[in-house]
Amino acid sequence: MSRLCTVLVLAACLVASAAAADFVVENASRRINLKNTWAKAIDTLKAKNTGGSDLSNFVVCYPESIASRIAVLKVLIKKEKQEVAPLQQAPQGAPAGVSCYQATFKSTVKKGATVDLDVVATVTGVFKPNPAKIAQGEKQYVEYYDNLYLLSPYEVTEQSSTVLLPTSDVRSFSPQDGGSKSGSKVSYAALGKQGPWAVQQLKVHFHHDKPFKRVNSLVREIEVSHWGNIYVEETYEIQNAGSQHTGKFSRLTYAHSPDGKTNSFPDVKAHLPAAAHSLYYKDIIGNISSSDTTHTSRETLIEVRLRYPLMGGWKTDFTLGYSVPLEGFLYRRPKGKLRLLMDLSTSFDDVWVEQLTTRVVLPEGAKHIKATLPFADIQQSWDKKFTYLDTAGRPVLVLSKSNVVPEQNKPFAVDYSFTFTGMMREPLLLISVFAAFFAAVALYNRLDFTITRDEKWQEGQAHDKALGLIQSLTEYWDREADVLDRLVRLAHSISNRPSADAAPASRQALEAELRPLDEQVGHAAV
Repeated sequence: MSRLCTVLVLAACLVASAAAADFVVENASRRINLKNTWAKAIDTLKAKNTGGSDLSNFVVCYPESIASRIAVLKVLIKKEKQEVAPLQQAPQGAPAGVSCYQATFKSTVKKGATVDLDVVATVTGVFKPNPAKIAQGEKQYVEYYDNLYLLSPYEVTEQSSTVLLPTSDVRSFSPQDGGSKSGSKVSYAALGKQGPWAVQQLKVHFHHDKPFKRVNSLVREIEVSHWGNIYVEETYEIQNAGSQHTGKFSRLTYAHSPDGKTNSFPDVKAHLPAAAHSLYYKDIIGNISSSDTTHTSRETLIEVRLRYPLMGGWKTDFTLGYSVPLEGFLYRRPKGKLRLLMDLSTSFDDVWVEQLTTRVVLPEGAKHIKATLPFADIQQSWDKKFTYLDTAGRPVLVLSKSNVVPEQNKPFAVDYSFTFTGMMREPLLLISVFAAFFAAVALYNRLDFTITRDEKWQEGQAHDKALGLIQSLTEYWDREADVLDRLVRLAHSISNRPSADAAPASRQALEAELRPLDEQVGHAAV
């Protein structure tokens, strides 16, 4: 197996070396844009096939310090992206500390033909603060290092390099020879012909007027509920990655000196879907009310104000959550399948993410899960989450990616199957639980769970019987007293003739009513 790996590596090196011999870059124009908090290097190349056959591969290289921080690398021919893959080993003759990539063209370059291509690299974390620490109100200066020439295995006939800066305040740049500064631009107009692997360090020391908003960690959890909503919760750890703050901090000075805020930020802005609702924003202390939300027909813009301004080196963490309806994000597919379509990364402006974790929580019972991802380097894993009324747990697709910039916030899709029976499972389970509970209560009230009948039990039974007897006797005596009272009134009423004539019949009726009462009292006493 190790011998096979060695053969494959050697084959890749031979292919790259052959490619290096078959192309000549007739013109290379390098533009390094440093206006944002990450760098974007655009190399516009005109390459000629000088080999003896048609070619379909082209090698691009960068210093390791740049290559290790590349977030996006694109090779474009007439604005059409070509396939790019890293080489396990740099081509033969490459200096130490060089990483290379191989672009595969969709159509071959004929022998003797030329091709125009743009190589675009977005690089994060390459600015070095100098000085490393500054006090409140001081300007933030950074250094940027790169290779002055096009670092390439090909011979370059003509080339130029231009560095675009955010301000015109440039402390120094090197090399000085052949370079010129004009406003916020440093140019090297004519660098002349260079052989393969031409190396000379480029250094620019300048004032950067933007805060470096770096998200150290972002965990996005997207939970799908087929009862109408998709719940999104994002947990951030955000840091100001610029020059570290030193000395005291004064809120009064911060509020009254707008020029001293360029290396800090009190808020971040997010562009959420227009249908977003039920927003909340909190941290470890609790809810944070200092935020502003604007709804438009195209988006929901939320301005998240932090508890305190983030000076250089400071960091904080918080949680932002919202809900969106299923409509517009969950679609029906053929054969009864469903497709969830969501954005991969953060919707905040001007931030890059060091470590992104997106958790897609699907309903319990979801099957045949398959993800369609926008980038090949996204790692997939599986987890389970237990929430209300779950028994087996909900399947969780975990997507992980490092070094993510805003242009990589692309949609991704998750296809899965989920039946109506699965959706009704939890309501039926809830109904069954309540029905079982009420049945158990009813059964409990009708059963005697007495295990032994000791003296205390017998005393209790006798006490209950006595209370029942007394209550019965009291009722009989009350009714008997009522009958006797009516007899007394009858006796008093026989003084007049009409009452005397009716008295015998009334007496017999009262005696008939009294007789069963006496019998009932006798039985109760027994």
